Amino acid sequence: MESDVLIIGSGPSGMSAAFFLSENRDLRINVIERLSDPQYQRYHRICGGGISKRAFKELKGMKPSGILNEFSRTRLVWPDGTEIIMRTPGYILDRLTFLSDLKDVCKSRGVSFIKGTVTDISYDEEYIITTSSGDRFSSHWLIGADGCHSIVRKRLFSSNPVRRIPATEFTVSGKAVDDLEIRICSDGSGTYTWRFPHGNDTGTGGTKGYSEDEYVMKGSRMIPIGGVGRIVSGRAMLIGDAAAMANPISFGGIRSALTSGKKAAESILSEKPEKLQRWWDSSILSDRRFMECNETLRKWSGEEMRDAVRPFRHGGIILPGIWACISRPRNIRMYFGCLFAFRYGW
Repeated sequence: MESDVLIIGSGPSGMSAAFFLSENRDLRINVIERLSDPQYQRYHRICGGGISKRAFKELKGMKPSGILNEFSRTRLVWPDGTEIIMRTPGYILDRLTFLSDLKDVCKSRGVSFIKGTVTDISYDEEYIITTSSGDRFSSHWLIGADGCHSIVRKRLFSSNPVRRIPATEFTVSGKAVDDLEIRICSDGSGTYTWRFPHGNDTGTGGTKGYSEDEYVMKGSRMIPIGGVGRIVSGRAMLIGDAAAMANPISFGGIRSALTSGKKAAESILSEKPEKLQRWWDSSILSDRRFMECNETLRKWSGEEMRDAVRPFRHGGIILPGIWACISRPRNIRMYFGCLFAFRYGW
């Protein structure tokens, strides 16, 4: 089967690329997804669906659907109990509904969706993709939207994420919170737990062995962070988790996935693949301070954490933040990294 554009993976980044590419009805667009329908539904049902309202201002033409909740704030809770509360208006989406709606639009525009597991990729004037069933596809453009363990990245880029974070997420019966809540662990590991509304229930999760005694649903996954270096090679591109675009502080990945899908589509439609690389290298979503903050949290002692957040103990963020920067200039990049992560990391 021949394609103008072949997208491997139909999660948020792959569906976003297909959605924006399909605005050009002359393109032959194929999407390959390895997960069966039950596997796909389970995976995307358990993954968090938090995304800022600001993101959809950038994704012009794409609208949020499957809205379960709206939230207005993020609460960052430190081990000593200090809370830093930031205004971050956003949505909790039912990912399955949202992705299904995008898929319906893409199908109506002529996009083909194919079930298959890609086993090999080669290049000979066109990209040649082989699946486990022996099917072969050729395509002028190739988009790797195939997640943390991307075969596109493995075959064509020979790179890996800076870090892969194991995370476990749960759906717990009953709604216990109205805001996004992130708690920094006190063991010096730089890991977190999170809690957010999920319809009439609560979504919880965490890294490094987080668990819940009672839950409706449980799922585990790897969150790739820190980038992978090059995300464009010839006419092949990496987006979303395949490019380790999740925010290293909030671990939010939907916004960067959807936005990178749109930017990949724009690069293809203009026939300038390097536009995607330039966008990512200069984007606030890839600001190096995010990864620096992640590394700092992993190194800080309990006393260093307490000292860093001491100016915020009595509430507020602007005046305490100014005082924190004046009195603790060594932490300025950390403070701004946290601020930007919760403004742009969802």
